[in-house]
Order: sequence, then structure tokens, then C-alpha cells
Amino acid sequence: MFSGIIEYLGTVESINNTKSNYQMAIQISKLKLNVSVGDSVAVNGVCLTIKNIDNDIYKFDLSPETMNITALSELKKNSKVNIELPLTVNKFISGHITTGHIDTLGTLESIEKIKDSWSLRIKINQQYTKYIVQKGSIALDGVSLTVNDINDNIINLMIIPHTYDNTVIKFYNLGQKINIEVDYIAKHLEKLKND
Repeated sequence: MFSGIIEYLGTVESINNTKSNYQMAIQISKLKLNVSVGDSVAVNGVCLTIKNIDNDIYKFDLSPETMNITALSELKKNSKVNIELPLTVNKFISGHITTGHIDTLGTLESIEKIKDSWSLRIKINQQYTKYIVQKGSIALDGVSLTVNDINDNIINLMIIPHTYDNTVIKFYNLGQKINIEVDYIAKHLEKLKND
């Protein structure tokens, strides 16, 4: 589990498509905690398992499913990625609980600077709007954010300077695909309601 508070920016060293799977290598400098092979790391909000560590290069296997349903398939060498380590028992939950399991992809419709903040409009798949409420939580590329409002299938979010400066949001381009994880509590409530 994660909290949607980005701790590091990593740099993609390589993405390889092998016969059996996809492999990604990411440079992550100056980790404050020791992580080991087999540990989980959220990369742009996607929970991945460390396969190998070589100094500050971390390697991950990605399944065809991961590449099909996430925006990791859009990454290339030198792409910047959000990195979050898993929650520990003594870690503040400053965002909201996230799982690292992507629900859908969004598309950046607009980004506008307003004073020192940025207003984002993201178009999402209509079937996921039932899990999104005004002033509720959502994760974009692993970043825990508050929904300002939702109009049809467009969500509006405001990004404060700290978040903009310390995440991949500052590299966003119009039309870009973004990993979306909706509030998993809302998904459980819907399942309970329908069972």
C-alpha cells in the first residue's frame, strides 16, 4: 500500500520488450530507506516488484497486462517517473491510501497556471466517474490529489507549487495519457451494494 505522496523522481534508463515480458530499468538516486529485491515500489502509481538492484539502477519486470492498461507503455529512455516506497507502520499518511493498481487511463485536456498553482482538466472513461466525488481523493500517476469538481467525464484538479515542482506533473503535455487510480473504498462500497 502507498499514500500517494511522491518521494523521488526517477529516470528511465531502458525499457526492453523481451520474448517473455517487458523489462524496465530506472535510476533512483539517494533512497533514504533500504529496499531489496522482491520489494514493491510505485512507479507513476503502478505497483512494481524490484527484480534487480545495481547501485542506483532498479530493474522491474512488467507483464503484458501492465503495459496494456497503464501509461507505462508511453515511457521511453530519459522519461521522468514518480517514485513512492510502500507505507511503513511509522510513516505519515499525508495523502490517501492507494494500492498501485491502475483503474483506467486519463487524458490531459488542459493545464493552466493560476497564480502559483496549476489547474488540470483530465478526461476519463465514463464508467469510472461513479467512483469520483467532488472534494474526494484520486491518484494521478501515483500522486494523491483532491478533486475540485467533476463535469460529465472531465475532472478538475488544482496542483499546488510543491506538488508541481516535485512530481512528473511539471512535464505533462496536452493529450498525454495519465494513470488513474480511483478511491478503492468507493469500489468496495459499490460491490457490497450490488452483492
